[in-house]
Amino acid sequence: MEKSFGHQNIAKWFFLLLFAGVGFLFWKVLEPFVLVLMTAAIVAIIVTPVERHVRQWVGHPRISALIMLVLVLAIVVIPLATIALLAANQAVQIIQDTVANPVWVQSFDISSLPLIQALPNVLVAQIAAIDLAEVLRGVATWIVKNIGTIFASSADIIFQTFIFFVALYFFLVDREKIHAELLALSPLKNTIDESIAKRMVMTVRGVVFGSLIIAVIQGFIAAIGLTIFGVPGPLIWAGLVVIAAQVPMLGTSVIMLPAVGYLALSGQTPQAIGLLIWSMLAVGLVDNLLQPLVVGSRTRMHALLILLSMLGGLSAFGPIGFIFGPTILAAFLVLLELYKSGILEKTRV
Repeated sequence: MEKSFGHQNIAKWFFLLLFAGVGFLFWKVLEPFVLVLMTAAIVAIIVTPVERHVRQWVGHPRISALIMLVLVLAIVVIPLATIALLAANQAVQIIQDTVANPVWVQSFDISSLPLIQALPNVLVAQIAAIDLAEVLRGVATWIVKNIGTIFASSADIIFQTFIFFVALYFFLVDREKIHAELLALSPLKNTIDESIAKRMVMTVRGVVFGSLIIAVIQGFIAAIGLTIFGVPGPLIWAGLVVIAAQVPMLGTSVIMLPAVGYLALSGQTPQAIGLLIWSMLAVGLVDNLLQPLVVGSRTRMHALLILLSMLGGLSAFGPIGFIFGPTILAAFLVLLELYKSGILEKTRV
Protein backbone atom coordinates (compact mmCIF):
# COMPACT_ATOMS: atom_id res chain seq x y z
CA MET A 1 0.00 0.00 0.00
CA GLU A 2 2.73 2.44 1.03
CA LYS A 3 4.79 1.36 -1.99
CA SER A 4 1.82 2.06 -4.28
CA PHE A 5 1.27 5.47 -2.65
CA GLY A 6 4.95 6.33 -3.05
CA HIS A 7 4.89 5.27 -6.69
CA GLN A 8 1.85 7.52 -7.29
CA ASN A 9 3.66 10.45 -5.65
CA ILE A 10 6.72 9.94 -7.85
CA ALA A 11 4.53 9.66 -10.95
CA LYS A 12 2.67 12.84 -10.01
CA TRP A 13 5.83 14.87 -9.43
CA PHE A 14 7.44 13.47 -12.55
CA PHE A 15 4.42 14.54 -14.59
CA LEU A 16 4.38 18.03 -13.01
CA LEU A 17 8.10 18.52 -13.70
CA LEU A 18 7.70 17.22 -17.24
CA PHE A 19 4.70 19.49 -17.79
CA ALA A 20 6.59 22.49 -16.38
CA GLY A 21 9.60 21.80 -18.62
CA VAL A 22 7.55 21.33 -21.77
CA GLY A 23 5.39 24.32 -20.80
CA PHE A 24 8.49 26.49 -20.46
CA LEU A 25 9.75 25.40 -23.88
CA PHE A 26 6.32 26.02 -25.38
CA TRP A 27 6.34 29.51 -23.85
CA LYS A 28 9.73 30.23 -25.42
CA VAL A 29 8.31 29.21 -28.79
CA LEU A 30 5.27 31.49 -28.43
CA GLU A 31 6.98 34.38 -26.63
CA PRO A 32 7.86 36.37 -29.81
CA PHE A 33 4.20 36.32 -30.83
CA VAL A 34 2.44 36.82 -27.49
CA LEU A 35 1.62 40.49 -28.04
CA VAL A 36 0.41 39.80 -31.58
CA LEU A 37 -1.81 36.95 -30.37
CA MET A 38 -3.20 39.10 -27.55
CA THR A 39 -3.90 41.91 -30.02
CA ALA A 40 -5.69 39.50 -32.35
CA ALA A 41 -7.76 38.24 -29.40
CA ILE A 42 -8.71 41.80 -28.43
CA VAL A 43 -9.71 42.65 -32.01
CA ALA A 44 -11.71 39.41 -32.20
CA ILE A 45 -13.59 40.44 -29.04
CA ILE A 46 -14.34 43.85 -30.55
CA VAL A 47 -15.53 42.65 -33.98
CA THR A 48 -17.40 39.52 -32.83
CA PRO A 49 -20.85 41.22 -32.76
CA VAL A 50 -20.40 42.27 -36.40
CA GLU A 51 -19.03 38.85 -37.36
CA ARG A 52 -22.08 37.16 -35.86
CA HIS A 53 -24.37 39.11 -38.19
CA VAL A 54 -22.12 38.40 -41.16
CA ARG A 55 -22.09 34.68 -40.26
CA GLN A 56 -25.89 34.61 -40.16
CA TRP A 57 -25.96 36.29 -43.56
CA VAL A 58 -23.41 34.06 -45.36
CA GLY A 59 -24.13 30.91 -43.36
CA HIS A 60 -20.51 29.78 -43.02
CA PRO A 61 -18.00 30.69 -40.25
CA ARG A 62 -14.90 30.54 -42.46
CA ILE A 63 -16.37 32.84 -45.10
CA SER A 64 -17.61 35.30 -42.48
CA ALA A 65 -14.17 35.30 -40.82
CA LEU A 66 -12.51 36.05 -44.17
CA ILE A 67 -14.94 38.92 -44.74
CA MET A 68 -14.03 40.34 -41.32
CA LEU A 69 -10.33 40.09 -42.15
CA VAL A 70 -10.90 42.12 -45.30
CA LEU A 71 -12.90 44.71 -43.33
CA VAL A 72 -10.24 45.00 -40.62
CA LEU A 73 -7.55 45.33 -43.29
CA ALA A 74 -9.47 47.98 -45.23
CA ILE A 75 -10.87 49.98 -42.31
CA VAL A 76 -8.10 49.70 -39.71
CA VAL A 77 -4.74 48.36 -40.90
CA ILE A 78 -4.34 50.12 -44.25
CA PRO A 79 -5.48 53.56 -42.96
CA LEU A 80 -3.25 53.27 -39.87
CA ALA A 81 -0.25 52.17 -41.94
CA THR A 82 -0.84 55.01 -44.40
CA ILE A 83 -1.15 57.58 -41.63
CA ALA A 84 2.00 56.23 -39.94
CA LEU A 85 4.00 56.48 -43.16
CA LEU A 86 2.71 60.00 -43.89
CA ALA A 87 3.47 61.08 -40.31
CA ALA A 88 6.99 59.64 -40.54
CA ASN A 89 7.50 61.45 -43.85
CA GLN A 90 6.28 64.69 -42.30
CA ALA A 91 8.61 64.21 -39.35
CA VAL A 92 11.60 63.62 -41.63
CA GLN A 93 10.70 66.66 -43.74
CA ILE A 94 10.37 68.91 -40.69
CA ILE A 95 13.70 67.69 -39.32
CA GLN A 96 15.45 68.24 -42.65
CA ASP A 97 14.04 71.75 -42.97
CA THR A 98 14.70 72.81 -39.38
CA VAL A 99 16.85 71.21 -36.69
CA ALA A 100 18.90 69.09 -39.14
CA ASN A 101 19.61 72.11 -41.34
CA PRO A 102 22.72 73.96 -40.06
CA VAL A 103 21.72 77.16 -41.89
CA TRP A 104 18.29 77.20 -40.22
CA VAL A 105 19.77 76.42 -36.81
CA GLN A 106 22.29 79.27 -37.04
CA SER A 107 19.72 81.75 -38.35
CA PHE A 108 16.98 80.86 -35.88
CA ASP A 109 16.85 83.43 -33.12
CA ILE A 110 14.03 82.84 -30.65
CA SER A 111 14.71 86.14 -28.89
CA SER A 112 13.68 88.03 -32.04
CA LEU A 113 10.16 86.59 -32.09
CA PRO A 114 7.42 89.22 -31.45
CA LEU A 115 6.01 87.37 -28.43
CA ILE A 116 9.47 87.10 -26.81
CA GLN A 117 10.19 90.77 -27.53
CA ALA A 118 7.07 91.68 -25.57
CA LEU A 119 8.59 90.15 -22.41
CA PRO A 120 10.67 92.18 -19.90
CA ASN A 121 14.22 92.94 -21.07
CA VAL A 122 15.73 90.76 -18.33
CA LEU A 123 13.87 87.68 -19.62
CA VAL A 124 14.73 88.51 -23.24
CA ALA A 125 18.41 88.68 -22.31
CA GLN A 126 18.23 85.30 -20.52
CA ILE A 127 16.56 83.68 -23.54
CA ALA A 128 19.10 85.18 -25.93
CA ALA A 129 21.93 83.67 -23.85
CA ILE A 130 20.68 80.11 -24.48
CA ASP A 131 22.82 78.14 -26.95
CA LEU A 132 19.83 77.16 -29.04
CA ALA A 133 21.94 75.76 -31.89
CA GLU A 134 23.47 73.11 -29.63
CA VAL A 135 20.09 72.19 -28.17
CA LEU A 136 18.53 71.79 -31.63
CA ARG A 137 21.45 69.69 -32.87
CA GLY A 138 20.95 67.31 -29.95
CA VAL A 139 17.22 67.10 -30.69
CA ALA A 140 17.91 66.37 -34.36
CA THR A 141 20.38 63.60 -33.51
CA TRP A 142 17.94 61.89 -31.13
CA ILE A 143 14.98 62.08 -33.56
CA VAL A 144 16.93 60.79 -36.56
CA LYS A 145 18.31 57.90 -34.51
CA ASN A 146 14.86 56.82 -33.32
CA ILE A 147 13.19 57.18 -36.71
CA GLY A 148 15.92 55.00 -38.17
CA THR A 149 15.15 52.33 -35.57
CA ILE A 150 11.46 52.37 -36.52
CA PHE A 151 12.17 51.90 -40.23
CA ALA A 152 14.74 49.18 -39.52
CA SER A 153 12.00 47.03 -38.00
CA SER A 154 9.60 47.35 -40.95
CA ALA A 155 10.21 43.76 -42.13
CA ASP A 156 9.37 42.46 -38.67
CA ILE A 157 6.19 44.57 -38.64
CA ILE A 158 5.05 42.97 -41.91
CA PHE A 159 5.66 39.49 -40.53
CA GLN A 160 3.88 40.29 -37.26
CA THR A 161 0.93 41.68 -39.24
CA PHE A 162 0.70 38.39 -41.16
CA ILE A 163 0.65 36.44 -37.86
CA PHE A 164 -2.01 38.83 -36.55
CA PHE A 165 -4.39 38.12 -39.43
CA VAL A 166 -3.85 34.36 -39.26
CA ALA A 167 -4.55 34.40 -35.52
CA LEU A 168 -7.57 36.67 -35.92
CA TYR A 169 -9.03 34.28 -38.52
CA PHE A 170 -8.80 31.27 -36.21
CA PHE A 171 -10.00 33.22 -33.16
CA LEU A 172 -13.15 34.13 -35.10
CA VAL A 173 -13.72 30.70 -36.65
CA ASP A 174 -13.01 28.68 -33.48
CA ARG A 175 -14.12 31.10 -30.77
CA GLU A 176 -16.77 28.68 -29.44
CA LYS A 177 -14.20 25.88 -29.16
CA ILE A 178 -11.67 28.21 -27.51
CA HIS A 179 -14.31 29.40 -25.07
CA ALA A 180 -15.24 25.82 -24.16
CA GLU A 181 -11.59 24.83 -23.66
CA LEU A 182 -10.96 27.78 -21.35
CA LEU A 183 -14.00 26.84 -19.28
CA ALA A 184 -12.76 23.26 -19.06
CA LEU A 185 -9.28 24.34 -17.93
CA SER A 186 -10.49 26.79 -15.29
CA PRO A 187 -10.86 25.41 -11.74
CA LEU A 188 -13.69 27.87 -11.06
CA LYS A 189 -17.35 27.11 -11.57
CA ASN A 190 -18.61 27.64 -15.11
CA THR A 191 -21.06 30.31 -13.92
CA ILE A 192 -18.21 32.31 -12.38
CA ASP A 193 -16.05 31.83 -15.51
CA GLU A 194 -18.94 33.04 -17.66
CA SER A 195 -19.37 36.08 -15.41
CA ILE A 196 -15.66 36.95 -15.67
CA ALA A 197 -15.65 36.51 -19.45
CA LYS A 198 -18.81 38.55 -19.93
CA ARG A 199 -17.58 41.45 -17.81
CA MET A 200 -14.17 41.35 -19.47
CA VAL A 201 -15.69 41.53 -22.95
CA MET A 202 -18.03 44.36 -21.95
CA THR A 203 -15.19 46.33 -20.37
CA VAL A 204 -12.82 45.89 -23.33
CA ARG A 205 -15.51 47.02 -25.75
CA GLY A 206 -16.37 49.85 -23.40
CA VAL A 207 -12.76 51.07 -23.41
CA VAL A 208 -12.57 50.97 -27.20
CA PHE A 209 -15.95 52.57 -27.89
CA GLY A 210 -15.98 54.77 -24.81
CA SER A 211 -12.56 56.37 -25.17
CA LEU A 212 -10.40 55.30 -28.08
CA ILE A 213 -12.85 55.80 -30.94
CA ILE A 214 -13.87 59.27 -29.73
CA ALA A 215 -10.19 60.18 -29.24
CA VAL A 216 -9.38 59.01 -32.79
CA ILE A 217 -12.25 61.12 -34.17
CA GLN A 218 -10.90 64.12 -32.27
CA GLY A 219 -7.45 63.45 -33.70
CA PHE A 220 -8.88 63.27 -37.23
CA ILE A 221 -10.77 66.56 -36.82
CA ALA A 222 -7.67 68.15 -35.29
CA ALA A 223 -5.58 67.02 -38.28
CA ILE A 224 -8.01 68.76 -40.64
CA GLY A 225 -7.75 72.02 -38.72
CA LEU A 226 -3.97 71.80 -38.37
CA THR A 227 -3.66 71.24 -42.12
CA ILE A 228 -6.02 74.09 -43.02
CA PHE A 229 -4.21 76.61 -40.84
CA GLY A 230 -0.72 75.55 -41.91
CA VAL A 231 0.82 73.86 -38.86
CA PRO A 232 3.79 71.70 -39.99
CA GLY A 233 3.43 67.95 -39.41
CA PRO A 234 -0.34 67.92 -38.75
CA LEU A 235 -0.47 64.12 -38.48
CA ILE A 236 2.18 64.15 -35.75
CA TRP A 237 0.20 66.71 -33.77
CA ALA A 238 -3.02 64.74 -34.38
CA GLY A 239 -1.43 61.55 -33.02
CA LEU A 240 -0.59 63.42 -29.83
CA VAL A 241 -4.16 64.73 -29.68
CA VAL A 242 -5.46 61.14 -29.52
CA ILE A 243 -3.41 60.54 -26.37
CA ALA A 244 -4.08 63.99 -24.90
CA ALA A 245 -7.83 63.41 -25.23
CA GLN A 246 -7.54 61.20 -22.13
CA VAL A 247 -5.96 63.94 -19.99
CA PRO A 248 -8.48 64.89 -17.26
CA MET A 249 -9.89 68.44 -17.43
CA LEU A 250 -7.46 69.69 -20.09
CA GLY A 251 -8.01 67.09 -22.82
CA THR A 252 -7.00 68.00 -26.38
CA SER A 253 -6.06 71.56 -25.36
CA VAL A 254 -2.75 70.13 -24.08
CA ILE A 255 -1.71 69.76 -27.75
CA MET A 256 -3.91 72.24 -29.59
CA LEU A 257 -2.88 75.28 -27.52
CA PRO A 258 0.86 74.76 -28.22
CA ALA A 259 -0.04 74.48 -31.93
CA VAL A 260 -1.90 77.78 -31.67
CA GLY A 261 1.10 79.21 -29.83
CA TYR A 262 3.41 78.06 -32.63
CA LEU A 263 1.37 79.98 -35.20
CA ALA A 264 1.29 83.06 -32.97
CA LEU A 265 5.06 82.93 -32.40
CA SER A 266 5.59 82.58 -36.14
CA GLY A 267 3.67 85.81 -36.76
CA GLN A 268 0.65 84.04 -38.27
CA THR A 269 -1.93 85.69 -36.02
CA PRO A 270 -5.05 85.15 -38.22
CA GLN A 271 -4.20 81.44 -38.59
CA ALA A 272 -3.61 81.17 -34.83
CA ILE A 273 -7.04 82.69 -34.11
CA GLY A 274 -8.64 80.40 -36.68
CA LEU A 275 -7.04 77.29 -35.20
CA LEU A 276 -8.06 78.37 -31.69
CA ILE A 277 -11.70 78.68 -32.79
CA TRP A 278 -11.46 75.33 -34.61
CA SER A 279 -10.03 73.71 -31.48
CA MET A 280 -12.85 74.95 -29.29
CA LEU A 281 -15.77 74.38 -31.65
CA ALA A 282 -14.77 71.35 -33.74
CA VAL A 283 -12.28 69.39 -31.60
CA GLY A 284 -13.28 70.28 -28.06
CA LEU A 285 -17.02 69.59 -28.42
CA VAL A 286 -16.65 66.16 -30.06
CA ASP A 287 -16.51 64.36 -26.71
CA ASN A 288 -19.72 65.98 -25.47
CA LEU A 289 -21.61 65.50 -28.74
CA LEU A 290 -20.50 62.00 -29.75
CA GLN A 291 -20.11 60.31 -26.37
CA PRO A 292 -23.86 59.65 -25.87
CA LEU A 293 -24.14 58.32 -29.45
CA VAL A 294 -20.99 56.18 -29.54
CA VAL A 295 -20.72 55.11 -25.91
CA GLY A 296 -24.37 54.77 -24.88
CA SER A 297 -24.56 52.49 -21.85
CA ARG A 298 -21.14 50.95 -22.38
CA THR A 299 -18.57 50.88 -19.63
CA ARG A 300 -16.51 54.09 -19.50
CA MET A 301 -13.51 54.00 -17.21
CA HIS A 302 -11.97 56.98 -15.51
CA ALA A 303 -10.01 59.17 -17.94
CA LEU A 304 -6.93 59.32 -15.68
CA LEU A 305 -6.71 55.52 -15.50
CA ILE A 306 -7.06 55.22 -19.27
CA LEU A 307 -4.38 57.86 -19.83
CA LEU A 308 -1.92 56.13 -17.48
CA SER A 309 -2.66 52.72 -19.03
CA MET A 310 -2.11 54.13 -22.54
CA LEU A 311 1.20 55.77 -21.66
CA GLY A 312 2.34 52.75 -19.67
CA GLY A 313 1.26 50.43 -22.48
CA LEU A 314 3.16 52.48 -25.06
CA SER A 315 6.25 52.42 -22.85
CA ALA A 316 6.07 48.69 -22.12
CA PHE A 317 4.79 47.22 -25.40
CA GLY A 318 5.38 49.83 -28.09
CA PRO A 319 2.62 51.17 -30.41
CA ILE A 320 0.32 48.22 -29.71
CA GLY A 321 0.35 49.22 -26.05
CA PHE A 322 -2.07 52.00 -27.00
CA ILE A 323 -4.82 49.35 -26.92
CA PHE A 324 -3.07 46.66 -24.88
CA GLY A 325 -2.55 48.94 -21.87
CA PRO A 326 -6.25 49.83 -21.43
CA THR A 327 -7.15 46.17 -21.99
CA ILE A 328 -4.91 45.10 -19.09
CA LEU A 329 -6.49 47.86 -17.02
CA ALA A 330 -9.93 46.53 -17.96
CA ALA A 331 -8.97 43.02 -16.89
CA PHE A 332 -7.62 44.29 -13.56
CA LEU A 333 -10.75 46.33 -12.83
CA VAL A 334 -13.00 43.38 -13.66
CA LEU A 335 -11.08 41.08 -11.30
CA LEU A 336 -11.07 43.78 -8.64
CA GLU A 337 -14.83 44.20 -8.97
CA LEU A 338 -15.36 40.43 -8.71
CA TYR A 339 -13.15 40.29 -5.62
CA LYS A 340 -15.18 43.07 -3.99
CA SER A 341 -18.39 41.20 -4.80
CA GLY A 342 -17.15 38.19 -2.80
CA ILE A 343 -16.11 35.81 -5.58
CA LEU A 344 -13.63 34.02 -3.29
CA GLU A 345 -16.37 33.07 -0.86
CA LYS A 346 -18.57 31.84 -3.70
CA THR A 347 -15.86 29.50 -4.99
CA ARG A 348 -15.68 27.71 -1.61
CA VAL A 349 -19.32 26.71 -1.69
